[in-house]
Amino acid sequence: MIAAVVLAVIVKVATAPAAAEENTIRRFCMAAFEAAMANAGLTPPEGMGTFTCDCFLEQVSQGADLNEARETCKTEAARRFPLDS
Repeated sequence: MIAAVVLAVIVKVATAPAAAEENTIRRFCMAAFEAAMANAGLTPPEGMGTFTCDCFLEQVSQGADLNEARETCKTEAARRFPLDS
């Protein structure tokens, strides 16, 4: 439910003019990342959230749709920042 709300807000903000909204998108991305980690009971390595959200913003700015950007960055972050279960 929370993820759906966050995604809806990101979709709305991502379609607005870029520069001022980038900070807002980044904040929502970090909130979604932190919530996902908490829900999974995981503590992410330092830098993983920033990497993931930077990747997301870059992917979207290059024309990827939001789901594609999310999956690409989720996969790349998991590869670069292995989590101990």
